Amino acid sequence: MQRGMIPKHLHFDNPNPRVDWDELPVRVTAEPTPWPESDDHPPRAAVSAFGLSGTNAHVVLEGHPFAGGTGRGWVSGPRLPVGESNVSDGETREQALEVRQGRLLPLSARSDDALKRMAKDYLDWLDERTSSTDEDLHGLLADMAWTASVGRRHFAHRAGVVFRDADSLKDGLEVVAAEGRPSPALVEGTQAKVAFAYTGEGGACVGMGRDLYRSEPVVRLVLDRCDEAVRNQRGASLLDVMFGVSGDLDDPAWSALSVWALQSALAALWESVGVRPNVVAGDGLGEIAAGQAAGVYGLDEGLLLVTARDMESAPVDVDVAPAKLELVSGDTGRAMAADEVLDAAYWQRQRRATPGLDRSVATLANLGVEVVVEIGPQAILAASFADLWPASFASPSVLVSQRLAAPDRTDQDDTFVAAVAGAYEAGLAISFRGLFADEARSRISIPGYPFEHRRHWISPPRRFAVAAG
Repeated sequence: MQRGMIPKHLHFDNPNPRVDWDELPVRVTAEPTPWPESDDHPPRAAVSAFGLSGTNAHVVLEGHPFAGGTGRGWVSGPRLPVGESNVSDGETREQALEVRQGRLLPLSARSDDALKRMAKDYLDWLDERTSSTDEDLHGLLADMAWTASVGRRHFAHRAGVVFRDADSLKDGLEVVAAEGRPSPALVEGTQAKVAFAYTGEGGACVGMGRDLYRSEPVVRLVLDRCDEAVRNQRGASLLDVMFGVSGDLDDPAWSALSVWALQSALAALWESVGVRPNVVAGDGLGEIAAGQAAGVYGLDEGLLLVTARDMESAPVDVDVAPAKLELVSGDTGRAMAADEVLDAAYWQRQRRATPGLDRSVATLANLGVEVVVEIGPQAILAASFADLWPASFASPSVLVSQRLAAPDRTDQDDTFVAAVAGAYEAGLAISFRGLFADEARSRISIPGYPFEHRRHWISPPRRFAVAAG
C-alpha cells in the first residue's frame, strides 16, 4: 500500500473457468498491479488470516497518500467546480478559497454522564498534543473534527463544540465536561420537523455573505451565478454592491436582490450539510425565496420576480408549479393546499403584502415544527418566534444562519458553523462532509467511546437453613 502496488497473487496461474470473471466486479492480480488512485477515498485493503487451530482474523487497512503517486491526499468533502471570483475592486482578488477558521467537534453519547466523560477524554487528548510544538496543530484539529464527524455514530445526547484553535476548543470542552447538555429533545433515530423562515430586505447590510463567499464553495457557486445573471440584466456587479466595493446597497432594488441572492446561497449551504426544510415561510421579499425553496420556480425565475417586484412592473411571465413541501402563505398565514398553485402575480406583489410572520407562527406550531432556521443576512425573526410561539406548544430550537458583523472585522464569522452545531444538538442528521467541501482531510486516532462499565453479575441462589428435627 505504501508503494502503491498490489502484489501478484501467490501461485495463481489459471482462473477457474466456471467463474464468470467478465461479469464479476472483482479480479485476481496475476501480475504486480499499480494501486488504483481515486479522488473520492484513500486506498483500502482487507487482510484475512485463518489459523490451523481455528483462529480467524480480519483487518481493514486505510492508507495515506501514495508515496510514489501524485503526492496528494484524498478529498474528504465534496469537490465543487469553483471558478474565478466575479468580485472586482480594481485589483486581482485571490481566487482560491480561504482556509476555514471555525470548526465543529460533534460529541455524542447514550447518557449525559458518558458525554461529560467524553469531553474529559478529549481534554486529555488535547493536552497531550498541545504539549508538543512539532505537529501542525491547525491541521491536526481539523483532522480531529473530520474523524469525529464522519467516523463515529451519533447518539441522542449531543454537544456541538465550535472552536478556532486549541484554546477555544479547550474552553468549549471544559463547559461540556462540567455541565453536560440537557436531555435530548428527540428519541434516538427520529428526526425533527424543520422550517426555513426567510427574512425581508430590511436586514441588508454591507459585507453580507462575504465570509461565506470566501470560504464556502457552495455559497460561491450560487452567488457567482446570481452575479452573472444580474450583470447581464443591469450591467453591474451584484457582489460588488453586497460587499461594499461599489454601488448603493440602500437602493431598494439592490438591497432586495442582495438579500434574495444570499438567501438562495444559504439554503444551498444548509442543504450541503444535510439540513432541508419540511416547511417554508417568508416575510415580504423572503416569501419569494421561500417559494423558490419549495420548488414553485427556479433560481432564474426567482431573480425575475425580485426584479419585477422592485420595479413594480407588469407581471412577468414565470412558470409556477405546486409546492413540493409545505408552504405557509404570507398573505393568509395558512399552509397552502398540496394542489394549490399561486401565479406569478402573487409572488411579484409581495412588496405590498407584508403582514409579517405573525400569523404564520401559529401555523408552523400547528404543523409540528420543532426547529426553525432563519434564512437571511442577520438575526431579525428569531426573537419574534420566541415571543409569538403559542404557549400550548413546546418552544422550537431557533437557529440563525448569519448575524450582523462589525464592518472592520477581518476574520471569518462562525455564525453558520454555530448554527450547524445547534442543528446537531437539536437532533438533526448532519451531513458533515459539507463542512469540509474542497478540503483534503484524513482520519486520525481520537478518544473512543467512554463505556459506562456496568456490572451484570448473576446473584448466587439464596441458601435456606434447615432446622434439625
